[in-house]
Amino acid sequence: MFQPDLDDARAQHAALREIFYRPDGQLDAQLLRRVEALCRRASAAVNDKYCQQEMRLVAGYAAELLSEQGHHKYESQSLSGTEFLRLQIIKALDSFHSRLFSLESMRREKRA
Repeated sequence: MFQPDLDDARAQHAALREIFYRPDGQLDAQLLRRVEALCRRASAAVNDKYCQQEMRLVAGYAAELLSEQGHHKYESQSLSGTEFLRLQIIKALDSFHSRLFSLESMRREKRA
């Protein structure tokens, strides 16, 4: 079943995952702008408040990750602030992806 909004959201999600799962994990101002644009497109693709909230989290955490001092407030004895933020971004991306599957399932049930 073709669902262009979910397909578009999945494409944005895949691009975001590629950014945050890569080994070097360096985020610069240009990449942050790309992350923010991908988050906006993912939010716009699906009219779902939960998905939009998760994309706001990703964009916000990414901005903190790039900031000079922002990531320091997340430091603990066991994790650096940057690693904590990266994990929070991955968690939000996973939640977003899971919600897309739920939306797809709910739509199928409606049509059945």
